[in-house]
This record gives sequence, C-alpha cells and structure tokens, in this order.
Amino acid sequence: MHEEEVTKSILSAANGDEIARERLIKHYKAYIIHTVGHICKRYITWSDEESSIGLLAFNRAIDTYDIHADKSFLNYVYLLIKRSLIDHFRQEQKAMHIPLEVQADDDSTINVYEVEKSMESYQLSVRQNDLIEEINELREKLDDYGVRFEELENFSPKHRRTKRKLLKLADDVMQANDLVELFVQKKRLPATELINRYGHRRKTIERHRKYIVTLILLKLHPEWKQLSAYIEVPVGSEAKV
Repeated sequence: MHEEEVTKSILSAANGDEIARERLIKHYKAYIIHTVGHICKRYITWSDEESSIGLLAFNRAIDTYDIHADKSFLNYVYLLIKRSLIDHFRQEQKAMHIPLEVQADDDSTINVYEVEKSMESYQLSVRQNDLIEEINELREKLDDYGVRFEELENFSPKHRRTKRKLLKLADDVMQANDLVELFVQKKRLPATELINRYGHRRKTIERHRKYIVTLILLKLHPEWKQLSAYIEVPVGSEAKV
C-alpha cells in the first residue's frame, strides 16, 4: 500500500468506511504486533491482552491522526500504542518505578519520557520503513509456496524444543545445495529428501510445513534483519513434536 493510498484509507476510515479500516488493519497487523512486542520486550501473540490494547490504539490513531502533521502515521501509531501500554502497566501495577522527571545540573527539570520519545522517534522512522518492506517481500515469497503471511501466528510453534527441531531441519536444507535448488526452483519443501537423507519424521514436516518454509526463506534472505530476529528460539516449556 503506497503512501497516497494509506492517506486516502485513513481519511475514509476516519469518516466511517469500515472496509478501509479493515484494509489498514490487515496491512499493518504485523507492524502492530511487532511494536507491542518491542515495547513489552517479549514475544507477543494476538491472544495476549497487550495485543488487543495495541489494536485499540491503532484504531484510535486512525480516528485522530492529522494527515497534515509533521509526524508520520506510523510514528503516531507507535506513540499511541506505547502510551496505552504504559497506562495499562500502571493500572496493573506491572510498571517499574522509574522517575518520570530528573533534575539537571542547571536546576532545570528534564522529562525522561519526552527525551526517550524524541530519540526513539527518529530510530523508529528508519526501522519501521525497513520492517514494512521486509514484510511485503516475505509475503510475496510465501505466496509462491501457498502460504499466507497472515497465517504465521497460527502455525508458529510455541515450544522451545519444537522450534529447535524445525530450525535444525531448515539448516539441513540450507547446507545442501541440491535441496536449496529444489526449494527455490520447484517452489516446494523437499520432504522426501529430508526424510531419507536426514531421518526427519514425515509427521513433523507435514505438520509444520508452512513454518519450515518461512524459516528457509528467512535464511535465504539475511538482509531481512528485523524479521530474522523472530527465528531465535524463545524461552518456554519444552514439548515433543
């Protein structure tokens, strides 16, 4: 979605066009969950309460964003999500007790939150554009393998042991040129070869095919630095595949 199209969709959605609103939510859904996870500093799914808070903040951003403002729409979304989460943490008494203001050497008062916000604003403007570009490129690649980007959350394994096994499986593909060639040219996961050559279980491959395809694509595109961060093994309980 180009910038001009985004602006038109924001105006339409703010004026009651629910189709335009849904289109914006779908386009920025990955950005919303990524932002919530970044602020919470942990892995977040759409079943977490924090993600619902992020989505509500995104909707509020659509309704209140000034298209003539100097601040970009995504910077504005980020600030609203962050403020909403801070309010949530305070209400739940989960926030750390950090002073919002400190005294400077010249006796003036410095607002820590405002300083942090201004620093993050510039860094975010760079990162968010890269992330959206990475997501769109991955979405196009996934389409070739019959995988929809929006499905990622549903088929992503939640257990550390499972994810380790799938990472090993993806690594086995990457270490064999002929398997990489099959994957890239034939647009398929070389399941039979992985079973016969490395002893991987067919049940594991079939159950997690979409996730394995995603892992391999991420490994084939190391330039997708922000998306690649998601392939790290998360901390969590272990379970058999």
